[in-house]
Amino acid sequence: CNGQVLVLPPNLYIWATMNTSDQSLFPIDSAFKRRWEWKYMKIKEGKDKDGNKLDWKIVVKDKDGSIVKIKDEESLSWWSFIQKINAIIASMTSSADKQLGYFFCKADKDGIINGETFVSKVIFYLWNDVFKDYGFEDASLFRYKVKEGEKELEKDLTFPDFYDEDGEMVDTTRLTDFVEKVMNWKKTKEDND
Repeated sequence: CNGQVLVLPPNLYIWATMNTSDQSLFPIDSAFKRRWEWKYMKIKEGKDKDGNKLDWKIVVKDKDGSIVKIKDEESLSWWSFIQKINAIIASMTSSADKQLGYFFCKADKDGIINGETFVSKVIFYLWNDVFKDYGFEDASLFRYKVKEGEKELEKDLTFPDFYDEDGEMVDTTRLTDFVEKVMNWKKTKEDND
């Protein structure tokens, strides 16, 4: 009471979360695990503070504001995308560390993750933190076709390809093509061996 001694009550708990794939934490990761109790948290569908299931959607709009369809739909379930991309990440990295959780990217108040947010958060992470370290085992995910004159060429997809020539707007064609490839991805026989 007189400020001479700091006393912590026995019912004080400090809760913290940690993602083991954070590169800055990697060296101290095992030190934390040894010194404190920890619990694995499985990636699962998001819920609001009242426990109701969230139904976030990815919605891509063109520069004129019209909705660009993904797999012939006006939106794509964020949870469906997470499940599919995590299967790809697990296949290519043999690890759960780099997989996406439901709250990796936050939807707006209407439950929408727009194309700009999706590219700047999700695609940027996949390019810079997941696939650059592990390579692109399934190259078909990371290729696109473009018509040059009379020929149709196949090119390697890079992060800047998700933007227009000026780098200002999301290239909705590249984005929807990539997302559709992810959603149509199937584990190959070689991956199963």
